Amino acid sequence: MTNKKAMPKDLTVYQDLGIKTDSHPFKSCLNAGLLNDVDEFFVKEVQEYWKRNYGKSVDPVLNIAFMNLTGIKDNRITPRQVLRKKILPLFNDYDMSIGYKDKNLYDVMINPTRSPKTVLKNINGNYFDTNNNSVDTASANKLLLEHNSDLIIKPSRTNNGKRIVKLKVEDENIYLDGEDVTIHHLEEMYAKNFIVQEAIEQHSSMAVPHPSSVNTLRLYTFRWKQGIKYLPSFARFGGNNHINDNTGTGGLCLGITDTGKFLNVAVDDDMRTYTHHPTTGYCFADLNPIPNFDEVKQFVKDCHKNILHLDVISWDIAISSDGKPIFIEANFSGPLWLGQFITQQPPFGDFTEEVLQHVSDKLKTIQPKLMKKDRLKKQKKEMKETRGQVDELKAQNKELKEMLKKKDKEL
Repeated sequence: MTNKKAMPKDLTVYQDLGIKTDSHPFKSCLNAGLLNDVDEFFVKEVQEYWKRNYGKSVDPVLNIAFMNLTGIKDNRITPRQVLRKKILPLFNDYDMSIGYKDKNLYDVMINPTRSPKTVLKNINGNYFDTNNNSVDTASANKLLLEHNSDLIIKPSRTNNGKRIVKLKVEDENIYLDGEDVTIHHLEEMYAKNFIVQEAIEQHSSMAVPHPSSVNTLRLYTFRWKQGIKYLPSFARFGGNNHINDNTGTGGLCLGITDTGKFLNVAVDDDMRTYTHHPTTGYCFADLNPIPNFDEVKQFVKDCHKNILHLDVISWDIAISSDGKPIFIEANFSGPLWLGQFITQQPPFGDFTEEVLQHVSDKLKTIQPKLMKKDRLKKQKKEMKETRGQVDELKAQNKELKEMLKKKDKEL
């Protein structure tokens, strides 16, 4: 692991450059030691670039951090807030994302040509088989017992990597962590809205850094000028012997080139860098390229064609033992800003200037509709400010009444 010690500095050094020192990206970059070298001339170039292409200056903290990490001065590195609150809401209709992100509806809404075989669905407490036929609880239990193999069960409406569990079916018994369970136990764990699928046998190139997890590619696509474009992407490898590859459970991300070769340095959630996997010790430089990578890229482009309301999508794709892509899930609001440090490229690559100018023009007439989470956060902030104003008015009113009361006594 490489982790430079952050240099303590008066925060005004950063604030004078337009950096918001209370932001999550700033704190992450500072703690990772990626703000030690600050080139003010480069910051000036960054601001000139953004004023020219976007119409206003921006927080340059990620540009500085990117320079410290890679040694590359890239004006196109895009601030988190610009991505999350300006660019993505203009391209993605987040009110429509709820239906698209339900894993139980992937076969209906996206219909990928290759995905893990679904054994059982639970939607709002009702069971369905692989062909979406309604079944009762006894039949659902029978469907599970018919698969004498490893199964994966996970919530169908979340994408945070949590509560993904491996089930083992053997001799007409279901085992979870070695314990004999029934479908009723699963109902107690998940209540409703979950999916059970056959486990994937992944390609050796993807398995070798951390064999305990199904390791996936996080591939980005972008609908732009009547076509679907492929954007800089990366691979995700699990950690701490967990079965999923989510960074929130100790996983790492490793950039991949446009030809499917892996970069040599992985990044974790705290922006720390690794040349070797911290759990297995595997050297990332020894990884073989992703097989059939052109086919993999075309696969996600084809999947995107069926999602019409969202133009920027990240796809979790596994690679099967035969080297073919397998659809796992679609994401519409992942940390695209952090991906820049993993791929060592700006998110929109060669399209950056065109995209920024397009967004700048749109923002003159359109107020982007934020993700639901950000809308609620904004509403809470506005309510807090309103309560503060009301409290201030009450205090002024009380003070005024006391002054009038005192005046009456004097009279």
